[in-house]
Amino acid sequence: MAGRHRRPPQPELPPDSDGRLRAIAEQRAVVEDGIAVFDGSGVPYLYRTVYEPDGTVRQTLVRIDTGPL
Repeated sequence: MAGRHRRPPQPELPPDSDGRLRAIAEQRAVVEDGIAVFDGSGVPYLYRTVYEPDGTVRQTLVRIDTGPL
């Protein structure tokens, strides 16, 4: 009987595939910087993600210590 089997789900690209593909296509490092605050925490972090032309990714996360004001 036709139609008894479902088509397998389409594979999803990783969320950082845009940066990776751009670095590979342009043959230069692509850098993303920003600030993140994790759920349940009021502590901000600086992050940097570097996408290299060879497809590797380097990520750095640094806690911002505001200290006493």
